[in-house]
Amino acid sequence: MSLLYSFFLGLLTAGIANSSSAGWWQLFTIALFWRLLQKHHFHSASFQMKLAWCFGFGYFALGLWWIYISLHDVGGMPLWMSILGVSLLSGFLALFPTFAVWAGVRLNSNSYSALTWASIWTLVEWLRGHILTGFPWIGFGDTQLSGPFVGIIPIFGVLGATFLVFWGAFKIGSAPERLFFPLFSLGFAIFLISFLENISYTQPIGKPLEVRLIQGNFPQLMQYQQSALEEQNNFYLREYQSKSADLIIGPETAFSLPEDRLPVGWDKDLKASLKENQTYLITGMIGAVGDEYSNRARAYLPNGEIYAYDKSHLVPFGEYIPPGFMWFVRAIQAPMTHFVMGDLNQPHLKITRSNNPDVFAVITICYEDAFGSELASRMRESPNDANFLVNITNLAWFGNTSAPLQQLRLAQLRSLESGLPSVRATNTGITGFIDGKGKVQTQLPVFVQESLVGNLQPRQGKTPYIKWGDAPILLFCIAILAFRVRKNRTTVIDSY
Repeated sequence: MSLLYSFFLGLLTAGIANSSSAGWWQLFTIALFWRLLQKHHFHSASFQMKLAWCFGFGYFALGLWWIYISLHDVGGMPLWMSILGVSLLSGFLALFPTFAVWAGVRLNSNSYSALTWASIWTLVEWLRGHILTGFPWIGFGDTQLSGPFVGIIPIFGVLGATFLVFWGAFKIGSAPERLFFPLFSLGFAIFLISFLENISYTQPIGKPLEVRLIQGNFPQLMQYQQSALEEQNNFYLREYQSKSADLIIGPETAFSLPEDRLPVGWDKDLKASLKENQTYLITGMIGAVGDEYSNRARAYLPNGEIYAYDKSHLVPFGEYIPPGFMWFVRAIQAPMTHFVMGDLNQPHLKITRSNNPDVFAVITICYEDAFGSELASRMRESPNDANFLVNITNLAWFGNTSAPLQQLRLAQLRSLESGLPSVRATNTGITGFIDGKGKVQTQLPVFVQESLVGNLQPRQGKTPYIKWGDAPILLFCIAILAFRVRKNRTTVIDSY
């Protein structure tokens, strides 16, 4: 019964993630999970690990169920194999909570301290974002966009929020047995952190840019028909020339025919239109890299120059095939792609404006905006400071699911971490404008073919997180655990 209850808590924690107060509610669901572990602390470590795995399996199965759509509805994989694929991924990711509980039991077999508990889970979440190329999607700190610890994100990133989530959940879970005194320290921490929300680490630079975002709303099922590919390409060619703006942005693979298969001179009229209106254009396409291909964002400059950014963090199975998994490719009826990986530290896109300072855009493609530490590293290492973020994506693979909301939240987190506004151009949604505080300013509905025009105010400066990345919170957690290990050894020596 306890295993089923743990599974239900995992489902509940994932199920409330898109609610308006998710950051608060998840504190309570994780607190209930902590109390469940404490209730069974006298059992073997293996039983507590089973509880953790059930919790993780419920959390990831519900949070990532939309992968089934890409496997079955779009990819054509058999029903049983699609369900098995989602289940195996969820089961694998559930090993990370299992490892966190195992580590906690090893460090202290009777009970946890709040700092130890939070440090272990924070480090395990970091591992989840890095092992086997990483998969940090639906992190436990993501919902703090609408929670009490949002003010810490520009300083210590999402991992800093993750630490406070588990620290706060420990305080709530342990409160009844301690006459509710732990709630005083939690309340005081929330009070102090609330003052951080009003701090601005970046400042406006120059006048706003008029930006036009194009949402084509082409079903993914059409992507493998030649006539559909041509229809999509022609649509974007027309849209890019129909109305001018300072910057026009189209989604990932807007031009879905490979670059070297496009007709000669296909973009001649487009270049002329951009030059006449002094417009910059960013569009997704399949780039040619020798005999191979890349997932590319191509930018057309008014002076005729071309900028290219090739996606550097590729999606396993979606954009490259890991060694030993060709059997998986054969099981899917849809064509699989094996893209070339772009360099991590590619230059920003420079936008020159008369009578205004030059500004620089950092481009990410789809899944890349899940990796805040990589984006922070790019911005930290670049010789030019970034002034705004651009994400282009195509979520038609996942249908009418929670995936668009989850990725919108990732884009909001990246703006919050960097203090810079961002724009998102997507195929099916959610297309929109986000300010430097991570707030959505305006957006298009999903599954409509429309454009969205708005003003984007570039900003300059760097948040503490961009300057330091994850290093401070990781070092703090390691120090806490080192102290706990030393204390445990001292206790063992003193017992003899």
